[in-house]
Amino acid sequence: MKDTDPSRLPGVSAYLKRYTHTEHLALEKLLVRSMKQIRSKEAYIRLLGLFYYYYHALETAMAPWLDIPDAPARRKAASILEDIAAMGGTLTATDLRPAVPPISGRAAALGAAYVLEGSTLGGIIIAGMISSQLQMQAGKGFSFFNGYGASTGEMWKKFREYLDNLGEDDRQPAAEAAKNTFLTFKDWAIAYEPIFEI
Repeated sequence: MKDTDPSRLPGVSAYLKRYTHTEHLALEKLLVRSMKQIRSKEAYIRLLGLFYYYYHALETAMAPWLDIPDAPARRKAASILEDIAAMGGTLTATDLRPAVPPISGRAAALGAAYVLEGSTLGGIIIAGMISSQLQMQAGKGFSFFNGYGASTGEMWKKFREYLDNLGEDDRQPAAEAAKNTFLTFKDWAIAYEPIFEI
């Protein structure tokens, strides 16, 4: 018999990690493959474009529902544009636009944000990898991947607390939104791939 006692269920953040494990790995594999190809500023700018279009669309969808106190500080699309400008480039033009999960409530917004916030944990490693490939320092032009810098761990801890304070009825809507974020981000990365060949 399934145990539905809320006191004995894992926290929402732990549940989302398990529930989205397969989709998370699939997206990570695809993105890392693209990142490893970068050998020029132009290629890096195109990679930033991939992230910008998706993050901008998803952050716009989440905005009406993401009522956590530090939501403005967690928006990342603007920092991507700043990085592109710092690299001396402009946003890669494309008629393609990403599909993002429908966000119709606080739980779904937090579930989608789980994916974006979780990505900050490995961002510094990615910044180091790409900057090494470009033979430059991971400073100016890497604010997106550097995330919250020294505060990344603390920001992630606070975000997990927001998730874990969700009620039991919100667990599955949050999990579905997180899973669909991984899935739609992967679909977008595949659709965007030919731009790397420009």
